[in-house]
Amino acid sequence: MKLSVLTLALAATAFGSLAASAQTTIIEERRPGVVVEERRVVAPPPAVVIEQAPVQSTVTTHERGGFLGTESRSTTTTTGTGPTGDCATRTVHKEDLLGEKTVSRVDCP
Repeated sequence: MKLSVLTLALAATAFGSLAASAQTTIIEERRPGVVVEERRVVAPPPAVVIEQAPVQSTVTTHERGGFLGTESRSTTTTTGTGPTGDCATRTVHKEDLLGEKTVSRVDCP
């Protein structure tokens, strides 16, 4: 009986190894169905805005005063566009019995 159990165990082992060697493994390699491509997004160029240059304006004021109206003062203010942006120029011209004097000031940011 021991011999028959031993034979049966041996036969089962041989049958198991025969079945293990009879297996066929198939490896399939397939390309993916979806292909992802990276694209660079190029932003459109910025819009060009054309602004009209502001109109230059000039204001002149004349004043008389002093002893018997002998003093005269003339103030000229000009606003407009300069090389660095908006500019304002102010010129003051004074005349009296002793002489005349002119002072100018330019304000540009």
